[in-house]
This record gives sequence, structure tokens and C-alpha cells, in this order.
Amino acid sequence: MLYKKIDFRVRPPYGYYRTMFQQEQAHFERLADAFDMTVSRSQRTGMLEHFLEEMDQAGIEISVVPCRKNLGSKEEKLFDLTDRYLGRFLIFPYADPTDGPSALKEIDCFREKWGIKGVSVEPTFQPKPYAFDDPVAFPMYEKLQKEGLLLFVSYSAKLMPIVNPDTVRQLGTVVHCFPGLKIIVGHGGWPWHLEVMAMAFNSPNIYIVPDMYGLNGAGSQDYIKAANTLMKRQMLFGTAYPILNVVDTAAFYENCGIKESVLPDLFYNNAAGLLGV
Repeated sequence: MLYKKIDFRVRPPYGYYRTMFQQEQAHFERLADAFDMTVSRSQRTGMLEHFLEEMDQAGIEISVVPCRKNLGSKEEKLFDLTDRYLGRFLIFPYADPTDGPSALKEIDCFREKWGIKGVSVEPTFQPKPYAFDDPVAFPMYEKLQKEGLLLFVSYSAKLMPIVNPDTVRQLGTVVHCFPGLKIIVGHGGWPWHLEVMAMAFNSPNIYIVPDMYGLNGAGSQDYIKAANTLMKRQMLFGTAYPILNVVDTAAFYENCGIKESVLPDLFYNNAAGLLGV
């Protein structure tokens, strides 16, 4: 059975993300080998048309695109995707609270011009890192909470120059101080995913995207068990493309042990409700 899907973590071969396809072929090969997958045609060619074909093959109706600051180019070009392929892409522009009031104004501009659903942040990975609970970020959190915009946080040890377990406490502080803020945790918070699940158990506004960390690696069974039980309404499907092949990743999640009764929520319904689509 092919389930319809919303992929909540995609970097398409378009705009500044095309550099990934030029520079990270060895990385694609390494992870394909690690997870017994293949490197797809679009991963090799960096052609958007090939990626759209793979989206269709995997049953992915919508790809959510979180933007990234450290690539050095303007992200506005990614919004061209929403015009060229109506309904297939949702862009989460990058927001950097260390920019001060200009960051808040930029969010207003994105919302007015493109009707964004939320913003993307990578506190530990951007050119000028900041702690999740740095007061400099509180005005942005408050704005997002007040205006009903989502906060997409890419969070795992992979995104830290120096692995720092205190980051999970920092994220917990944000959840406590802004209980109405809806937070999507990309990369599943690995390897502190149990702590992130504990936050989600205490707050219905925390959503988890395991993406690559749900694939037969250390701790992957924790995500599967959680998706079947306590987190069944808060777990979202994501591929982390182009790090992973979307067709192979979709097939894995379809057959990994998540209950058939839960799969429609994991693949589509939870995300659709969150995004209002």
C-alpha cells in the first residue's frame, strides 16, 4: 500500500541547496552504505525534475523545506518552488534572533509576502551560534507563539562542532517558558531523543521528526516504539533528503514495525493538522 506523505525535512536541488549535490556525493554514498540504501538518480544528478519523480514514487505530496543560514546566499529563491510547483513545497525561512529587531521584521515580511507557516533555526550550527535559551531569542519565540507560527529546530549531535549535552536542557527551558509555541524537532534530537520525547509527553506542542535517526541505527527502535504509543500524534515523517534517498526512506518507514493504524498519522495526518493543509 502506498501511503500519501508529507516529508517534513527536505533540501531540494534548487537555489543554494544545489551546492550539497556538488560537494557531498561521498557523504551520500557513506550513508547509503550505512543504511543499506541506494543513492538515487536525483542525488547523483542534482536535477529537480528527477527529485519530483522520486517524490511521486514515494507518495510524497508535500515537501517541507527548512532553510539554512550558513550557506551564505539569500533564501528567497527557494520560494520560487512554491510558484512553479503549486502545493508541492512549503518553505520555512531561516530566522536568526541574534539579528535583533530586524529578524522580527523579516518574519513579518515573509509572512506578508509568502504566507509562511513557520521558520527554521539551527542555533548550534549557524555562523554565530547561540544557546536555545539565550534571552536574545526570547522576543522571537514570543512572536512565533503569539502569531501561531511554527518553530522548526534542526537538532542533533551532528549539528554541533562540540557535542554538548546541555543543549537538551536549554531546549526544555524554551518549552517551559513558551508553552504555546509549537516546536518541530528535526533530526529527532538524537542522541538525546528520550529527553525530547519526555518533553513531548509533557507538551502536545512538541513534534519529532526522526528522519535518518529512525533508520536501524543506535536508538532507532525508540522512535518506532514511541510512534506506536505515546508519540503517535506527535511523530512526523521526514527523510533529511538529500542525505537519504526519499524512495528508500519511505519504504523503510512503511515496513519498520510501525502499526498500520498509525502509519497514516505518521506519514500525513499529523503534519497536515500542524500545517493546516
